[in-house]
Amino acid sequence: MTSVDTSGVIARSPQPQGLDWHRRFQQQHGRALRVLHLGNIANNAFNNARIQRQHGIDAYVIAYENYHIMASPEWEEATFEGDLGDPFFPDWTGVDLGGYQRPRWFASGPLNLCCSMIAAEVGGQPDLAEEFRRALDRARQSVCSQRASARVIRLGQKIRRRIRRSPAMARDIFMRRVLAKDDPEQRRLVDVWRQGRAPGSPPSAADFGSYRARLAPLMGLLDRFDVIQAYATDGAWPLLAQRPYFGYEHGTLRAIPFQDDGLGRLTATVFLGADHVFVTNIDCVSAARRLGVPPDRITPLPHAFDDTKLVEFGARNSAIRPPDDQVVVFHPTRQDWRDSDLSLVKGNDRLIRAFARVAQQAPALRLAMIAWGRDLDASRELIRSLGLDDKVQWLAPMRKPELWSTYLRSHAVLDQFVLPSFGGITFEALALGRRVITNVDSGTAKEFFSEAPPILSASTESEIAEALRKIVADQDDRHGLGAAGAAWIQKYHSAARIVELQLAAYRRQIESVRA
Repeated sequence: MTSVDTSGVIARSPQPQGLDWHRRFQQQHGRALRVLHLGNIANNAFNNARIQRQHGIDAYVIAYENYHIMASPEWEEATFEGDLGDPFFPDWTGVDLGGYQRPRWFASGPLNLCCSMIAAEVGGQPDLAEEFRRALDRARQSVCSQRASARVIRLGQKIRRRIRRSPAMARDIFMRRVLAKDDPEQRRLVDVWRQGRAPGSPPSAADFGSYRARLAPLMGLLDRFDVIQAYATDGAWPLLAQRPYFGYEHGTLRAIPFQDDGLGRLTATVFLGADHVFVTNIDCVSAARRLGVPPDRITPLPHAFDDTKLVEFGARNSAIRPPDDQVVVFHPTRQDWRDSDLSLVKGNDRLIRAFARVAQQAPALRLAMIAWGRDLDASRELIRSLGLDDKVQWLAPMRKPELWSTYLRSHAVLDQFVLPSFGGITFEALALGRRVITNVDSGTAKEFFSEAPPILSASTESEIAEALRKIVADQDDRHGLGAAGAAWIQKYHSAARIVELQLAAYRRQIESVRA
């Protein structure tokens, strides 16, 4: 098990035995551990539930009104072609999914219908669950279709969300603010916030107004699960319901809880109130400590990731290889480098300038990038100004199988160069045996994973250029860096290890409650 001691150094305890404990749990209770995942940004909950189910856990996901293409099961599992429309409201009925159907344990749509569907599934009422599932499909289609009526519905929902978040219109907000000292519920939230070290003012009732307004459908459902795992700020629901929960950060702790605004106060209170916190970004462990999350309630946890899918894909497509007459480096990261918020930018401009320097002496070097991101036009202009148009290939946004094939056709994969952290691009490329250039703090990574990944770490233009020269000089990877990366994934970032770490934390919390 991994934890953080009071000095701020990540400490190691003996290898957890979570899977063994879960087998004993099943024998004792006559059923598998039941876990509810609340929220699904970037499909983290979906991927977590999927790998948990592969290891016998009875996991469910409530994604409620998050319809984004990358928060949809189809994005991970289906094969499709065609126009989905707005990526925030994709119309899956407009493409051929090859017969794919969403798993019965995943609910997305209006929160009340999601809760009803999952309650029916857990309660062993498949026919009733199917009725709610069809109602969810209809509700989702009414919002996500490309018809004008759907756009009107989306506008209405946006207005309602703003009303819920508005302190002026939230239910009895004025009285709660004026009489907060006499409101036991508000006083409890303030006490939670004061346990930490968040700057600024304590939370107001308005900060939790949107979550409080939608709590009712969840109240009965939460008690039907052994574990509640809430993503980002969705821990507000079990916190308000006074139920135990695990907080799951995916970049959430980096800066948000230190802002003295409604979202910052909400985020700080939610993570300080969690029974345990899974930190999935290596640079956010220090943020959790700085916020004041108790050391014994922190587990550094690799991002939800199914390595077996990548291994199997690589084996099926072993004939796909990089070209012999060129050195191709692939940069699929979104083009975003001019924002002042360091948590958003990727440093694409640093890469482009470094590439220009190396390409002068390496005529075979080619750069492939995906045409997406807020600064796409600025990147195109930078490339033109440096005379690189004939050496840079722009690719259209692609689905996972096509993306993975492009990894295999590349001599190296380039991620981001600003924050000393990494995510899905790096993990997937490593799993496929590709060399990776990205910014990583090897010391922090070693503390987080037990061993730092074999990555060519680079942040500045000069460092990126030097890493590119290494790829050019060892085009065939005679040093075996790609194979070392794949082996590292198997040992330190496998689905089995991710599930094991979560089960170890679940075990501690469940046994402490019983004690």
